Amino acid sequence: MDARPTHKLAAFLADWSHLLLAAHLLMLHVLAFGGWQLPAVRLLWVAALGLFLLWQPFVAGERRISLGQGGILFAAVLASTWFLGPWLLLIWCGALAGAIGGRVLWSERRGERIGYLLAFGYVIGVTVFGVVPEISPKVVLDPLPRAAFASLMPLLLPLLLVFPARTPQRRAGEAFDLFYGMLVFLVLAVFVLGALAYMLVGGVGYVEALFSTSLTMAGALLVVAWAWNPRAGFSGIGSAVSRYLLSVGMPLEQWLVELAAESERESDPVRFLDAAMARLLGMPWVVGSAWEAAGQTGSVGERSIHAHVYQMADLALTVYFRLPPSPSMRWHVEWLLRLAAEFYEVKRQAHELQRIGYLQAVYETGSRVTHDVKNLLQSMQGLCYAAAQPGDPALRAGLLGKQLPLITERLRATLDKLQAPMIERGGREAAGEWWWRLRSRYAERDIDWLGVPAAGEELPATLFDSVAENLLQNTLAKRQREPGLGIAVSFADGALTVVDGGTPLAPALAATVLHEPVASEDGLGIGLYHAARQAAAAGYLLELAENRSGRVAFRLSSARTSAGAP
Repeated sequence: MDARPTHKLAAFLADWSHLLLAAHLLMLHVLAFGGWQLPAVRLLWVAALGLFLLWQPFVAGERRISLGQGGILFAAVLASTWFLGPWLLLIWCGALAGAIGGRVLWSERRGERIGYLLAFGYVIGVTVFGVVPEISPKVVLDPLPRAAFASLMPLLLPLLLVFPARTPQRRAGEAFDLFYGMLVFLVLAVFVLGALAYMLVGGVGYVEALFSTSLTMAGALLVVAWAWNPRAGFSGIGSAVSRYLLSVGMPLEQWLVELAAESERESDPVRFLDAAMARLLGMPWVVGSAWEAAGQTGSVGERSIHAHVYQMADLALTVYFRLPPSPSMRWHVEWLLRLAAEFYEVKRQAHELQRIGYLQAVYETGSRVTHDVKNLLQSMQGLCYAAAQPGDPALRAGLLGKQLPLITERLRATLDKLQAPMIERGGREAAGEWWWRLRSRYAERDIDWLGVPAAGEELPATLFDSVAENLLQNTLAKRQREPGLGIAVSFADGALTVVDGGTPLAPALAATVLHEPVASEDGLGIGLYHAARQAAAAGYLLELAENRSGRVAFRLSSARTSAGAP
């Protein structure tokens, strides 16, 4: 047997859902206007339920039901057919009105929306004129002709086909507003039951009770609509309901307080994340949570099939719910997890900065020690050069005997920096002794030595050795590029100045040479940068005092002296 006609029929009914709704309303009309009393006509109820199952907006139409679900559905259809009566029809009409009303908000086209409103009005007519008068003989429509309504109302159903409702692109389960549908059901129930109560208590006719109840309901809905979104005076009921829905179980302010408390308690980002996710178990609708970050995982509580996952880069946060969460609940949890993720990201970045700071300290320590060792090697090279020159062997032996122990002491101090990588002031030494030792190391390098330290003056030998070696080695390397370059070293008022008569530094290099590492072929780079930092830590200032053609001067002086200089 060819199944293509069946598929074409199913596709046609899916595209023309108003046709299914019109057929269902026609069968409901026949049952409401007395047809429920006839056993043969009562069988239309089964067909009406089948048409409704094809049209309903709650479950996707292509979904297959299991054998057990089919058995339960068949039993429910038989039971409702057996007990079919006015009260059951009244409840069904209210539920159908809620389903149609909840579908209206998802209608994007005006014609489709008008069709649903027409179907909604038809359900109200069937309820008021058909179902309610069947409940009690006292409910009569006089002077309205009930028979005329029974005969003429079905003529309105073909109008539904003028306003077709195509199959929505979204899933069927998402094309229904449950809150709006429940509100429509409750309003219809209040309207019908209020009319009956007004008729029995006030002793008036059914038509008059309908009219009075309609006016009362219209006035009440008008007041509620104004209070929901007022134009002035206060924020309205809608704002209050929104605030409640946005703080389901845990307000955002309280969550921020808890995150801040955990942030102060835990400095490690992973431990903070584990503690923050554990706090979510305090919510009544959460049964468990899990997280995954930086290759580590953790979980608290139980797992369920109802979960919400928040993903940000390499961070994944999961919350497990006791029951299926609503869209507003998922939106609320999304914000809670986003706040937790932001706190975690801040802690992770702080931890990363701390690690980078540690690596920077290791790098600077290694660079400083490397330059100190380089300076020591250059000092030894100078001694070797002096020892190879012709002259009195006794003088050379005396020079080596004085300089080698000093170089050894400097080497030991340099190695000590590897064990305590902090910039220290170092021991103080007589300035005259240090000045004589420096001149001895560079006695053969054609350098002009100016000035004499004051008697009893002291200085930090380690700092001055490091700075002097860097400055002198840079100027000697500059002399190789500029032959005949004059170099002068002066010491006066506790300040060391190294001057060369060569070309000045480029403006960009002069602005950064003492403040950050710079690229350089033969110095004026990281050595001077570390020397400047070492001087600042010891209370001294290394600066580029002059930078002009024929005079480039670096000066090391006390920070207090430099601050008071004009």
